[in-house]
Amino acid sequence: MTPDERTLHYYRVVYSTGSIRSAARQLGLAPSAVSRKIAEFERRLGTPLLERSARGIRATEAGHVLARFAKERVHLEQLLHEQLDHLRELRRGTVRIASGEGFVDDLMNHALASFLRRYPGISVDLVTGGTDEIIDLLIADDVDIALALHAKPHTDVTTVRQAPQPLHVICLPGHSFATRNQVEPSELDGVPVTVLPGRFGLRTLTDQLQRAHSMTFDVRLVSSSIQAMVDFVLADLGVTLLPRVAVGQHLRHGRLCAVPLATRQPDAVRAQLLVRSGRTLSHAAQRLVEHCATHLASLDSAGVAVAATRSSPD
Repeated sequence: MTPDERTLHYYRVVYSTGSIRSAARQLGLAPSAVSRKIAEFERRLGTPLLERSARGIRATEAGHVLARFAKERVHLEQLLHEQLDHLRELRRGTVRIASGEGFVDDLMNHALASFLRRYPGISVDLVTGGTDEIIDLLIADDVDIALALHAKPHTDVTTVRQAPQPLHVICLPGHSFATRNQVEPSELDGVPVTVLPGRFGLRTLTDQLQRAHSMTFDVRLVSSSIQAMVDFVLADLGVTLLPRVAVGQHLRHGRLCAVPLATRQPDAVRAQLLVRSGRTLSHAAQRLVEHCATHLASLDSAGVAVAATRSSPD
């Protein structure tokens, strides 16, 4: 049977809040009324959707399936309206993007600015976060597109385009590393650095680097903010390890230098444009995916190859 829209809405609210009482408050109904409605729905479906205990409620496997159906239904309704809008030349719509903070400069300057000018009726919701968080948002359909660095392979994620973004030692122009052609990982033993938290793909890579070369950074600052990491380096407190794309503006203005890190697999770090496997994107989202794939500097393999040979700002 196909659930009616009102009952499905009740269940979506219960599922998202994880509480009958909280859902009732949000819906403006008595908790008993919401509970009866869900119980009736379970009887009609012939399967339990929620497990009830003294600690509260949690969804059964069938409950998770229904929640995914409900989210897909909402998405398909939005898709219908946006496809109809496509016939009117993309006059309105919203595209949701999750991105690593290090891509924001590239995203704004090389993709979003021109896209938003071209389609004045389209708006973009941009959120930033760690690699794991970005992938979780994409898989849950909370965003349409993801831009991540060094993401772990996942069966529910499709890579639209990717390009190597080798790690560089980011330092001040007056630092002893600044005039070097490259820096050996072993030379970073005991050097003051700032790193990303564990939920970031780059942090996984830098931890592996320390183990592989039997050395240890002197970690002085752990931050999820690229800006805070840049400020750490600008304050002459140490260095950091990032791809050039993460500090592009500072390199262009000569405030920082990016020196290639000598690793056996320089192409191991990749910038990736991602979508959820099997999902039909709205026309606006598909247009933005194509626009990003064509215009983002971080996804330009040729540009990266040239940049990686330089040890100082452009």
